[in-house]
Amino acid sequence: MKPLVDAFGERNSYIIVSLAVTGFLLIGAWWVIIFVTGIVEVPDDTTLMNDALSPIYVNYQVDVDEWVSAESYLAMGDYQRQHENPRNVQVLTGLTTQEINGYMMNYFVAGLNVNCTYCHNINNFAAGPGWEGEAVEPPTEGDAAPHPEWEANKANAIRHAELVQDLNRNWLSQLDGLTDQKQPSGAQIVCATCHNGVAQMEPWPADQTILPDDYRLPLDEEYDLTAENQGILNVNARTDISLDTVQYQQLTMYHMNQSLNVGCTHCHNSRYFPSREVPAIHYAQNMLQMTQYIWLNYSESMAGKEPSCNMCHYGNVIPSGAVRSADIMPQALVPEGN
Repeated sequence: MKPLVDAFGERNSYIIVSLAVTGFLLIGAWWVIIFVTGIVEVPDDTTLMNDALSPIYVNYQVDVDEWVSAESYLAMGDYQRQHENPRNVQVLTGLTTQEINGYMMNYFVAGLNVNCTYCHNINNFAAGPGWEGEAVEPPTEGDAAPHPEWEANKANAIRHAELVQDLNRNWLSQLDGLTDQKQPSGAQIVCATCHNGVAQMEPWPADQTILPDDYRLPLDEEYDLTAENQGILNVNARTDISLDTVQYQQLTMYHMNQSLNVGCTHCHNSRYFPSREVPAIHYAQNMLQMTQYIWLNYSESMAGKEPSCNMCHYGNVIPSGAVRSADIMPQALVPEGN
């Protein structure tokens, strides 16, 4: 048997070691907490508000104050006080100056992330294409000076506003009549739908996963995308078409898969691909025809960049940057009667 003093010494040693280990662990945990809180920025309420998704859009963030300069805000206020009704309006008809300013902030600035001077001489917002009134010199300094190509940018913006009006009225309006098995979301096209916060959009990524980098959709006039026997899209169990055509059709399907982040069964019955009972196949065909229509009728305004499914969808079935409903869009840009 060990002496009593030895047992007492072992007990004290155990307690001392236990306390030392516990203290070491506590100090280590405290250091980790201090380190993490030092490198992780906890957002305040303002940051949370700025980062919140916009109630106007589908899955899209808006912070116009980051892009609109103080000079532009002051100029808008002055112009609105001087002109209750806008001048030289070509698409957004029926709106007051205040309502047009609201549209520009919520849709145009938010869609492209640019200042008003990207398209305007803020000494006279009406100046530019179609203006026949008094000549006004543009500002030359600071954030008030217009973009060097502001007049060309404004002309293109007007053309794209016509495009938005055209697509919402004549293409999206068809969706609810294509199938009685599913109704569309009601989302509408606007600047952000295609631009997604970038002034000069790129419809096609430079490096395409799976697809050849030079692949493009079959948008030329020679392709009749409405025909049921059109070879470029209908290749199942056919011997009258080439293997090159079959491959092109497969690449087109891959492009649609990637752009919407969906599998084949999103649109197809996997037991028999030519069948059309899956509702989404009707929407997909309509949107592909719409993409061809854009290219054939608005290509001059797209700097030679061919449209794609990715241009709007960016990996979402309902495009992020689409407006949630026609009810919150200007009447001039949505189907008549809304």
